[in-house]
Amino acid sequence: MEESTIEKISQIVGPEYVSTREDVLLSYSASASTGYDSVKPSAVVRPGSTEEVSEILKIANDVNLKVTPRCGGSSLQGEVIPVEGALVIELMRLDSFELHEDLRSATVGAGVTFGKLDKLLKVCGLWLPVYPESSLVATVAGNVAVNGAGPGSTAYGCIAEMVLGLEVVLPDGRIIQTGSEANPNAPGPFLRYAFGPDLTGLFIGSLGSLGIITKVSVKLFKRMEEFHYETYGFQESEQAQKFLIELKENNVNAVFASIYEGRILGFFMDMLGEEYHIPEHDWPPFTVSITLGRLREDQLQSDIKRAAEICGGLEGEVIGISELPRGEWDDRMRTFARSSYAHGWHWRILYHHQTPSNWHKSIEAIWDVMDEYALLGHTAGFATGHSSYNFYPHLYYFPEDKEEERRVREAHVDLSKRLFKTGAVPFKLAPYWVNGVDEMKEYMNVLKGIKDVLDPNGIMHPGVMGGL
Repeated sequence: MEESTIEKISQIVGPEYVSTREDVLLSYSASASTGYDSVKPSAVVRPGSTEEVSEILKIANDVNLKVTPRCGGSSLQGEVIPVEGALVIELMRLDSFELHEDLRSATVGAGVTFGKLDKLLKVCGLWLPVYPESSLVATVAGNVAVNGAGPGSTAYGCIAEMVLGLEVVLPDGRIIQTGSEANPNAPGPFLRYAFGPDLTGLFIGSLGSLGIITKVSVKLFKRMEEFHYETYGFQESEQAQKFLIELKENNVNAVFASIYEGRILGFFMDMLGEEYHIPEHDWPPFTVSITLGRLREDQLQSDIKRAAEICGGLEGEVIGISELPRGEWDDRMRTFARSSYAHGWHWRILYHHQTPSNWHKSIEAIWDVMDEYALLGHTAGFATGHSSYNFYPHLYYFPEDKEEERRVREAHVDLSKRLFKTGAVPFKLAPYWVNGVDEMKEYMNVLKGIKDVLDPNGIMHPGVMGGL
């Protein structure tokens, strides 16, 4: 990067918030994505306001400088790894918080983590009921950019369902507001689908390739205090799948529900069973782990009774071991990151959604690939929203074993192709989802057209969204 460009950026944010030091660049060359190669940027800038982000992007556009937006860096598919020579714009100083209690909503800056937001809302008896399992470092804006999900999503859907509006800085420096707040006279965020087409949705899951999200307005809910934790056993995958579907149809409020088949459950027990004090048990072939949540005790007791009736109607059993779902829920802000790093492996992950009735197709594809490539791994997942199931299989390798790492990279691409054929859909449009998939060509052409309009110089995080 030219010294003159660094000088201009320094004048905007102050020299203490721009760095080209080698140790700093090394820190921003990677993320939590251990299976991806690190790439050093040419500089890192930490703006303190939306207006500063705007001025930085105007300069970047003028000199055709590639930029990579970044918040907490907890992404697991390399989403914040820059291209060679790029400028990283780190947004953690944008930590504003505004509560709109009458509107049951809040507006948070791009640097606010889920953990911090939960602490702020807890004193008001409120919550944002979707927790990515790295919530102590994951920011709300970053999670919106990747269209994330987590515990709570079983009842409330992915983070996209929580968003009422966004403040976004476009690649040319223009600042736009979506949702009801596009009217500056509005009392705050109360409606997402205003002023025509859903511009908010355009930036959700865009991985920072269409603009930089600087503020997020989200729905809030009264905080639940009544929970029940239970495990249910089934002999056939179809019974477990049907159980999840019938819980939804009967309005039983599962805030977090996962199906474990025996091989997956065994892997999970090795990771966290002892820590969660899960007792030894002759587990059935398919175990459903559920956290039920309600505002009132009478509602909760009704759900407990109805869930047991549905289980019995499908020839299942109420196992009565609560430690597994309790551990998942109580540890919801950190389970995933901690368990994945527990054994020192590196891994590649493949986020996707299935329907609950297609759950077994993902499982079969995952085991087929792991067996064929002779890899160690497992998958985790949970029900999300109306009729979807979120999966995130891991393919593990030891970083010193380059041959094993090569097999993991090949298997990762192969698995995405096989999952696509089963009807799975990505919620993060990583490049491997579209490479060689003919059915995606027209979709990607439209998406490229949108990017070309918003970012004609191609400066915004090139390559991250489906290779665009």
